[in-house]
Amino acid sequence: MTERDPRDYIEHSTVLATHDQVSAAVARMAVDINVHYGDRPIILLVVMTGALMPAAWLAARLEMPLRMDFIHATRYHGATSGGEITFRVPPRLDLEGQDVLIVEDIYDVGLTLQSIVRHCRERGARSVRSAVLVRKIHGRETTDELPEFIGMEIEDRYIFGCGMDVYEHWRHLGEIRALEDDE
Repeated sequence: MTERDPRDYIEHSTVLATHDQVSAAVARMAVDINVHYGDRPIILLVVMTGALMPAAWLAARLEMPLRMDFIHATRYHGATSGGEITFRVPPRLDLEGQDVLIVEDIYDVGLTLQSIVRHCRERGARSVRSAVLVRKIHGRETTDELPEFIGMEIEDRYIFGCGMDVYEHWRHLGEIRALEDDE
């Protein structure tokens, strides 16, 4: 099987959120998070690999003392539809008694977030909140674990950019694009 030229994904996609819109969404989330936590120290727990970029943009706008860590949990394994959740790397910091803010790139049905929140609580976190850059709008059933901080809502399409990938490409884009086809 021949791999598709990654430039084809750009040619067969549409911009749903510009760089300026994404930046404004991150700034709004940061304001809400700063108000919520005040000067309380937090652990910013980045869900790899998708949340790497949004977490960096968000962290630069946060005013409280924070330590950063990551967890690698995935359902996609390079595909466009999710499967079983796999935890590849747990957080290295001790979460016992800490306020944890999980940063995710996208909230679809919430299975990944639900598993990570449960993991943090099992490790003794004092509080666990979540921030997502994008929440997909759809009619599918979701978990009860909804993000407290949401950057923007986007229609239910396969999206990439701003940390999200299309077949492991284009995470580095500063805009959010929707794939027109996946053939």
